[in-house]
Amino acid sequence: MKGMRDLLSAIQSRQFAPLYLLGGEEPYHLDVLSDAIEASAMEEHERDFNQTILYGRDSDLDQVLAAARQFPMMAERRLVLVKEAQDLREWKSKDKLEKLAAYADNPVASTVLVLVHRNKMPDKRLSAVKRIQKAGVVFQSDKVRDYKLAEWIEGYVSSRKRQIHPRTAQLLAEYLGNDLKKIAGEMDKLFIALPEGGEVSDGLIEQHIGISKEYNIFELTNALADKDVGRVTRIVQYMRANEKNHPVPRILPTLTNYFARVLTFHHLPNHDPSAVASALRVHPYAAKEYARAARNYPARKVSRIFGYLRECDARSKGIDNATVAPYDLLEEALFKTLH
Repeated sequence: MKGMRDLLSAIQSRQFAPLYLLGGEEPYHLDVLSDAIEASAMEEHERDFNQTILYGRDSDLDQVLAAARQFPMMAERRLVLVKEAQDLREWKSKDKLEKLAAYADNPVASTVLVLVHRNKMPDKRLSAVKRIQKAGVVFQSDKVRDYKLAEWIEGYVSSRKRQIHPRTAQLLAEYLGNDLKKIAGEMDKLFIALPEGGEVSDGLIEQHIGISKEYNIFELTNALADKDVGRVTRIVQYMRANEKNHPVPRILPTLTNYFARVLTFHHLPNHDPSAVASALRVHPYAAKEYARAARNYPARKVSRIFGYLRECDARSKGIDNATVAPYDLLEEALFKTLH
């Protein structure tokens, strides 16, 4: 199975397989690949007679294969793109799916048939999937895990011939969340103002995306690691004043995950930065911060911090609390954490 970048490069170079099955939970990669195939398969003037776009809920396998078996008219190839292919009824019947398997055994060389199966990957044990993989390409688009998100951002920036510091990538990951389409869109806007070879800096993202380089969740955990009461207070006050962009329900999981890593650090047999980075699933540059936090928060204290954060989370949702504002609850939890 080809990786995303190799597959995209081949498509953009017009090196097509006769058959693609693109599936999985992450829609961004499916959209990028299917859009690239649609853009590269033929010239604009060839599309009226040689491009067929179908939707699984409105089609059946007989229609799909009939379109795939047609020959191109005054063009090198035909494109048959089946969007929402997970809605094809035939996936529920191994017998009916045999038609697709038989086509995969002898695909029309002048047709590029693309099945975009969203939300999940078809069972790879199915004969049809195995035979598609033998004849063409089966690509599984998995969700990028939260701890891998900053690394994905670094790779995306590098693929656009720009640079980014791991710390800045982590800041973007924390702020934008696990929505690759949103991240890519924000980064592409930055690239308009940033020539090739340039660096995506904290100042640039503050100017164009609105993430403060001084007052953000990443700086908050850094200040907590140092037990810098004044800095923690200033950051939380800024967040309170900009609560729409920094809601307490989004802050609490990050703080809980952060202190979970601090607790894990305490139990690691090896505190070498590379070993810490691997165990905590963070970038090596962040290992020193967790070492500082572990010095300031013994394991027993970290266990109590989880209690403060759980109480804050419950009360911010209205449990045993009808009047205290979420940020007042957060400030109380952080006061207990720091003292």
